[in-house]
Amino acid sequence: MLKAGSLYYAIMVCVLVGICCSTLLLMSHYSNLFAINMETRTELLQNNRSAMNYYLAKVESLKNGPQELDLFENGIVSNGSVSQWGLYPILHVKTAFKKDTLSKSAIIGQKLSQKPALYLVDNDKPLQMVGKAKIIGDAQLPKKGIKRGYITTQSFSSFTFMEGTKLRSTNKLPILKETFFLPEQRNDTLHFLNDFEKGKVIYREFEEEPLHVQLTENVINNCELVGNIVLHSQDSIFIKKNNRFEDIIVDAPVIVFEKGFEGTVQAIASQKIILQEDVILGYPSSVYLKGKALEDTKISLAEKSQVLGKIVMTGVLGNNAGSNLVQIDKNAQVVGEVYCEGSTVFNGSIAGSLYTDNFYLKTKASSYENYIEDGIIDNKTLPDIFLGSIIKENDNKAYGIIKTL
Repeated sequence: MLKAGSLYYAIMVCVLVGICCSTLLLMSHYSNLFAINMETRTELLQNNRSAMNYYLAKVESLKNGPQELDLFENGIVSNGSVSQWGLYPILHVKTAFKKDTLSKSAIIGQKLSQKPALYLVDNDKPLQMVGKAKIIGDAQLPKKGIKRGYITTQSFSSFTFMEGTKLRSTNKLPILKETFFLPEQRNDTLHFLNDFEKGKVIYREFEEEPLHVQLTENVINNCELVGNIVLHSQDSIFIKKNNRFEDIIVDAPVIVFEKGFEGTVQAIASQKIILQEDVILGYPSSVYLKGKALEDTKISLAEKSQVLGKIVMTGVLGNNAGSNLVQIDKNAQVVGEVYCEGSTVFNGSIAGSLYTDNFYLKTKASSYENYIEDGIIDNKTLPDIFLGSIIKENDNKAYGIIKTL
């Protein structure tokens, strides 16, 4: 006959064995669920990547509206759409299976076809090269061509001023492909910078509506803004170097970047955009100034500053030479394209292309039109990663990814 204590121990052992078995079964069940979930996420990721590549070939048709497809006919559906962000298009791809969803956005651009190093409007004046000025690549020039120049301080000093084919330009610049797109500001997406906690990163996904942030002061200091954000001011903005900006748009009449600032920014203004010394706007950035008639406007890159992307001055046709300027100082550099409906003061370097109405050079003694002093344009050194042109005829139909967001 079993003792009561033995029966108790037997029951306890059975309970413990049952708990262990149940635990193992639960662990196995949740392990299977985790494996299935991971497999689903992996398949979603693979489908999303494949859909991104598929939609890259359909960008032009996506501009007419979003498209949906089951790429591999496996029940995983992807939706593709295109939006504009400043001077760059963005491809959005959303992939879904049951309740699981994966979204991805990327800044895209068309692969470049052949384009000139320089396009100078034919204003019945030759282009004159002074100092170490040089053009490497094809150039579309006025009928009177290109020649060595002389100013009171120096004459042309290099062995040759051009390496490339000379072609004829017309009396107007090539047509811009598109203007700068500034997202519509709505009350439900508008916030004041003071509404956010100091020291906290302000971040916005590109799958969401743009976040519009209004400044109440002229100086922005020690802020971190990342993603789908438009920073507005009704007056001038002075952007201190201790700010961190990535992929945002800055909108104000006057924008000044402090010496030493680094970030990825698209800036749009109506009067002035000034980059002080050692400012670096990384790829893909843009600087866009849309001026008004009879108003002086200026885009200025001080010594050792860099813009990796696009610079555009437009809307100032008919003003006097020297009143509307894109100024690229000595040792300043643009990697990409410059488009100027006005005058270009050019002492720095461009790895890419320059389109301008004329050149303007001012010394202590006098001023000169269609003179370049020491500036170098090298079309051959533009990196292969540079995609998308501001000029309509320079793009082909093949798109690539500039940056995944």
